[in-house]
Amino acid sequence: MDKLKALATFKAVVDHGGFARAAAQLDVSCSIVTRTVQDLEALLGVRLLHRSTRRVALTPVGEQVLDRAVDLLDGYEQLAAFSSLSASEVAGTVRLSAPASLARPYLSAALAGFVAAHPRVWVDLRLASGPLDRVGEEADLALCLGSQLRSSWIARHLADVPVGLFASPDYLHRHGRPQHPDELASHHCLIGDEGAAETTWRLGQAPARSLTAYPVRGTLRSAQADVLVGAAIHGAGILMQPVPLVQDAVEAGQLQRVLGGWRCEPISLHLAYNSRRNQPLAVRKLIDHLVQAALPQAPVRQAPLPSHLAVLAA
Repeated sequence: MDKLKALATFKAVVDHGGFARAAAQLDVSCSIVTRTVQDLEALLGVRLLHRSTRRVALTPVGEQVLDRAVDLLDGYEQLAAFSSLSASEVAGTVRLSAPASLARPYLSAALAGFVAAHPRVWVDLRLASGPLDRVGEEADLALCLGSQLRSSWIARHLADVPVGLFASPDYLHRHGRPQHPDELASHHCLIGDEGAAETTWRLGQAPARSLTAYPVRGTLRSAQADVLVGAAIHGAGILMQPVPLVQDAVEAGQLQRVLGGWRCEPISLHLAYNSRRNQPLAVRKLIDHLVQAALPQAPVRQAPLPSHLAVLAA
């Protein structure tokens, strides 16, 4: 039995003063209305109505049930109206998870444009330092790497993020600039693969598509990209990172591209969510906006070298 429908039928009988009038209003047979009220009484274990040939009247318990039924039905109507609004208007809260290191280069400007265009939407941005594994439980959608995707998720591809090798001018002055990936094994490398026993970096001679794994040794390992970038700026070693994460440091002259003639494997960036079904319009609009905002990245721009270091770049 549909309990809400049974309560609505019971209320209609009271509002219209009888089973026949309620049946006409609900566009069903009188027998259906009668049976529905009888089933409701059986479910609750109480008599709700006094019946006579001329009219029906509420029992004392029926009056109490009616008061609560009105509250329940009003609450359901408000809930239905809210849900309908969520499905038809760009409004409400969208929970978005993202790796902390990628939030600024890939989300800051895009989210600013989205909330300006949709002032009735609240974006709850939740930054994570580790893998994003609770899409649907703690977030409506997540910005994540291709390696983090699960088979149960739906994913929209945003961009292939260019990756490069970088080091500070001071490090290159002290240790020399490698000319071939084989030389990386003799350099201090900053490793983002936390806890790995052995680490290799995959590079290929541009424009060839094939990549070769080259062993590297790490003087510093961390899953926190900003820690590694900061260490590289201070001369700790050679860094492999997505270009957008180091662009500011490169333009400021704090980092330089290493092995620029070699290609690193790009990082595939996606938006992931659990289901397309019954998705609020605000979530769908944000997905479309972020996909459209993921423009191809500009090539890394080097700052002019100081005169005493210019010879190192040769």
